[in-house]
Amino acid sequence: MENSILERLIDFLHSVTGHQNLNATAGLLDSGLLDSLTMMDLLVFVESEFDLRLDFQDIQPDFFETPSTIAELIDNRLAIKSQAELI
Repeated sequence: MENSILERLIDFLHSVTGHQNLNATAGLLDSGLLDSLTMMDLLVFVESEFDLRLDFQDIQPDFFETPSTIAELIDNRLAIKSQAELI
């Protein structure tokens, strides 16, 4: 996975949550850092930053547990999008 996805995601999460000690494995759901409003901000960020609109089936708790799992989701969806554009 492209590391800059994770770095940009963590920077964004720092800015919206105010928690500066977030890392790639920080529990976002269990800690309450990723609430419904932050989730909406996150979806807008992903769409604007990565030109990627996540589908309804992507919005599952397992994909949003940590910054790392979110970055992996973004990376996977970008790869799928890239492959689709080649066809």
